Amino acid sequence: MHPPRLLLTIDVEEDMPGWNIIDPIATTNASALPGLQVLCNELGVRTTYLCDYPMVTEPRSAAILRALAQNPNCEIGAHLHPWNTPPYAGIPGSHVDEKTVAYYMYQLGAERFRAKLETLTNAIVAGTGVRPRSFRAGRFGIDGETLQVVAELGYTVDSSVTPLAEHLRDGGPDFRSAPQFPYRPNAKNVCIPGDLPIVEIPVSIGLTRSVPRFAADIYVYIPKRTRIRGLLSKDYLNIIDFAWLYPVRFDLPEMRRAARNLAAAGSPVLNVFMHSSELTPATSGSVHSESDVRRTLERLRGILTYCIEELKAVPATLGEAGAGIARSPEFARR
Repeated sequence: MHPPRLLLTIDVEEDMPGWNIIDPIATTNASALPGLQVLCNELGVRTTYLCDYPMVTEPRSAAILRALAQNPNCEIGAHLHPWNTPPYAGIPGSHVDEKTVAYYMYQLGAERFRAKLETLTNAIVAGTGVRPRSFRAGRFGIDGETLQVVAELGYTVDSSVTPLAEHLRDGGPDFRSAPQFPYRPNAKNVCIPGDLPIVEIPVSIGLTRSVPRFAADIYVYIPKRTRIRGLLSKDYLNIIDFAWLYPVRFDLPEMRRAARNLAAAGSPVLNVFMHSSELTPATSGSVHSESDVRRTLERLRGILTYCIEELKAVPATLGEAGAGIARSPEFARR
């Protein structure tokens, strides 16, 4: 078994205090990215910065990203927030001002989405000097139709799927049945393998106890109102928990167990995720103080170090991992 590739994929996006859209748009959190990269250089981690439109068009944040693009340990990719990416032709079937609501990009349909992704792609080239090949949807709002457009515009790898997780509360996608390992998605349903010419590398999400996939499916489909998952968690019976490799939201012991189980099951990647806005206080909905920032960075260092030293994971960018996986015989046989 080959060691997994270790990815650190950062959604580089505007300030969203309380996860709210603010006017005027601010990109102050970009100031924390050079410090993050110092940590990544120290650990030998190869960082993927998935950038949205405000971050590559505001002069100060664009200058920071342009400098990072010159670092051989960095990759610049794309991250689309439809509510602040022109052109603004409205949300089909809605009279709401699209600049005021954090909606899912698949609500646009293929052609309106295509126009926004073309704008974002061109802005990244102009702002950083790099043609992006890796992509993640804002709020993970991908479907088969929009992912097909992503592939048609020359992107080779996507990381919008969150297996075992759903975002249904406000009309988002349900990825609970999606593969936990990289795959080529189906054009009709991104949760099943198909033949789209793009590699899907999901965010790494797993359980803290090794169980067969059918048992994991049973676990994640337990209705939240029953509170059974809470009873099984570390807070009560300490039998099983659910964890993303997401240091803002999950404790280091949970992330270690999830990463260990993913690696033991043969996952070719460990994809650690976070937002740039979680590197500064009060510019996201999750990190409110300097002590929160320190805790986040301690957890980030901890999970990256664990993956490298204990799981022997090999650092790579998202694009590098996608290209390597696409060439592998194991992937071709799936």
